[in-house]
Amino acid sequence: MSMTNPEVTSGPKVFTKAESSTARHLAFNGEVGRTLRRLRLTRVLTQAKLAELADISANYVARLERGELGPSLAVATRLSAALGVGPTELVEGFRTRQAGAT
Repeated sequence: MSMTNPEVTSGPKVFTKAESSTARHLAFNGEVGRTLRRLRLTRVLTQAKLAELADISANYVARLERGELGPSLAVATRLSAALGVGPTELVEGFRTRQAGAT
């Protein structure tokens, strides 16, 4: 009787469509968070001050920066206005990485 595990395969992991979508979503959130933090620090703003300017909670800003959440379009628009940039600048790093990966 064979004791091999059908779940174990050799070579790189092949993601299912759902897993691949989740991985891209998490990568997007992380990249937006890093960009948000960089822009905030460049403007010498605390998370609390940025939150006040964007009319969101400081806890939400912190979670966005950590990549735990992704901003809705409405929140991205308010954040970009508070930072003095266009909304597309928040996602530019992710777009650049994706373009380099293809």
